[in-house]
Amino acid sequence: MHTSHAILIILALAFGTVSSDAYSQDINLLPKYGLLPKTEAQKEADTKFLASIDEIYKGNRKKAAKEFSARGWQYLMEGNFTDAMRRFNQAWMLDNANGTALWGMAAIQAAEEKFDESLKLFAEAEAIVGEDYNFTTDYAKTLAMAGTQKKDDKLLKDAFARFERVYKKAPKHKMNLLNWAIAFYFADNYAEAWKKVKLAEAIPGDPEFAPEFLDMLQRKMPRPR
Repeated sequence: MHTSHAILIILALAFGTVSSDAYSQDINLLPKYGLLPKTEAQKEADTKFLASIDEIYKGNRKKAAKEFSARGWQYLMEGNFTDAMRRFNQAWMLDNANGTALWGMAAIQAAEEKFDESLKLFAEAEAIVGEDYNFTTDYAKTLAMAGTQKKDDKLLKDAFARFERVYKKAPKHKMNLLNWAIAFYFADNYAEAWKKVKLAEAIPGDPEFAPEFLDMLQRKMPRPR
């Protein structure tokens, strides 16, 4: 679950394909609707939406939120951040304790390099999601990117501790190794990045490193023999 969006996001960051102000004009495209007061028209639309959901799901809003969040992740993995955020917000409206919706919001904010907002959402989601390896490695990747950008050793230390923790419990968790390598790249530790590349490449199946990332790493340091 949620295994392919990490490479999509890292490439968006590396090559500037995600607009930093893409969600600034519409509260439906801000995490938790920006926690902004809504107009009467918006409140009326929410009431109608919730009523229709209660009718379809027989009042089981948690079930509805789970399905809306799953749709959000489908959109996110396709690179459709706009519809993804809409679904995550609807899931959150239905159940504000839906951890996967909060996680999805955090992932989108990370893709926009809005790291302060992203890390707040990750921290909130962690209390709900718990020890999910995919979540932990995604959180760790974002911590590493934020730490690199801010030159914050505390964030970097937290990130690498999380990668290490997942590796000790699940050494064949390939996405953890991919994100770990990417984190080392952004931390300018190319030798360690190559070590994680080697470990990941020894595990068969998807996901794989994007060729663009390996080219970037090769330019910084030739692949060790």
